[in-house]
Order: sequence, then C-alpha cells, then structure tokens
Amino acid sequence: GSSDGIVAGRSIAQDFSEFCSEHAIFRALEARTDLEWSYFQAGPTASSSSNAKDPLVLCHGTSGTASAFFYQVRALAAKGYRVISAQYPAYASPEDWCKGFDRFLDTVKCRAVHLFGAGLGGFLAQHFASRYPHRIKSLILCNSFASTHPFADKAGSLASVVRFTPTPLLRKVVLDNFPDCGMELSAKQAIDFVAQQVADISGDDLASRLSLNSTASSVGALSLDMSRITVMEANGETMVPDCLRRQLRGLYPGARVAQLKAPGDFPYLSRPEEVTLFIEVHMRNVGVLSASAASAAEMAEAEAAA
Repeated sequence: GSSDGIVAGRSIAQDFSEFCSEHAIFRALEARTDLEWSYFQAGPTASSSSNAKDPLVLCHGTSGTASAFFYQVRALAAKGYRVISAQYPAYASPEDWCKGFDRFLDTVKCRAVHLFGAGLGGFLAQHFASRYPHRIKSLILCNSFASTHPFADKAGSLASVVRFTPTPLLRKVVLDNFPDCGMELSAKQAIDFVAQQVADISGDDLASRLSLNSTASSVGALSLDMSRITVMEANGETMVPDCLRRQLRGLYPGARVAQLKAPGDFPYLSRPEEVTLFIEVHMRNVGVLSASAASAAEMAEAEAAA
C-alpha cells in the first residue's frame, strides 16, 4: 500500500515525467550577474487568495535540483498552498547566496516566505534568515546543519581545488557521499533518482555547492521566534553526522522536531506523503491553513508521532 511510500509498480521517474507534463520549469535571470535560477511553481498566485501571501519555497541540498521536491509541489498546490521549488546557481559564499536569493524572491514577487531547506539548502536558509529576517516567516530544516566545520575537516583541501576539478570528477565526489549500505527499497529508489539528477547539474554549480558545503562557516544568530522553526529528521543515519544533528537541535531548543519514519537523505522522494503531511502540520502551527488541508485527525496523528 502507500504507507511505505513507494506504491507497488510506481517509479519516481515515471511520477516525475507525469509531473513535468503538467508543470513547466521557469527560469529567472539575475540581472547583474547573468546567473540563472530555475524553479517549479504551483498553487494560487498573488491576487487570487490569501494563501498566495504565504508562499512556501523549497531549497535543495548539494545534490538536488528544482525536481527534488516535485511530490511536495504537486501535493501542496493541490491543497491550495502556493509552492515554489527553487534551484540556485553557483555562488562563491553563503553571503553571495543570500544576496542572490533576496533578488530571486523579488523576481517571483514574494515579499516574505516560509522556507524549507534540505541539507545544504537548510544551512543556506538559516544564513538567509539571519541576514534578511524580514523576508522569512518560518523555517523547516530537513536533515540539515548549522555549521560546515566537520565537512571542511573531512574535505581537507577539496574546497580550494574544486573550481579546477573536471566535472565528471565532481559528480563522482557527490555520488560517493551517498550511502550504499542496506536500506529499504524506497530510499534506494530515491538515491537512484537523485543520482540521475546529478548528471544534469553543471560543473560550475557542483563546484559551488561542494565549496559551500566544505568551506568552514557557521550560521549567525536568528531573531526568528523558535516556535516558527521545525527541525525535520530522517530515521537513522544520513550524510549529516550526529554531532551536527545534535548541534542543530541545541541551537533551536524551542523548535518543533518532526521525527520521520522515513530513513535516508531524501525522505521527500522516498516517502513523500509523510514529508508533505509534516509540512502541513508546520504551516498550521505558524497560522497558515489551506482550504483543503489534511484533516485535523491526520495532523494530530503526525503530531503524536513527532
């Protein structure tokens, strides 16, 4: 059944191609730099509903693309939320990324957003919330971290040579980080899907992401009320070491912790329904309820599980 995420006979790739037949990918060019953001968007737009004023923007990690959250874009838009899954171009530092994201939000006409960040995307989201607090209504941090120091230690000199490294080698560095030990089928399918996406990411983008991920830096203090932060964690080991998971929870003691049943780094692909439900719980907790949100009973059940 659907409780284990992947419905029998369903493949993520098939679901994605169906999604693409209904949703165009949009591009946003940054005037000053010629850098290009790409994004999927769905749900109500600015004039048509109150929910359009509360858009949810999803940001991928080191190996992701705008496609990473296609399940959430589809499901949440169908429930009446405005959703944008954004793919960011190559920036040299978290500061530059924040300036770029600020301009991207202007382009898509979002004054302030609820921001979901996975992995590196969550790290950058915290940087942004620290620097542009007026633009962030709430945060969901999925399998994320607030410091890259352990990654920097592990990477050694990688960050400094990454710009001169041939693209196939950069792809190999990203893919070699994926766990290959025993895991349930749905988590494995998610990894295979992400691996195919990695083949489409440019060398410049990969170099930038690996550099952002392996250059030592920590997020600044957030003025955001902690009750407006959800820390979402997969079950068991991920690419984020335990020390960073503990540190993240310690930084935001007032945040809600959503403990997923889904294992692995890409729960939004392997068990999309579970992640979508927790996003709805988060949105309700920060005061955004869509016309056809999950029933109170379903949300209460998810709450109890967390």
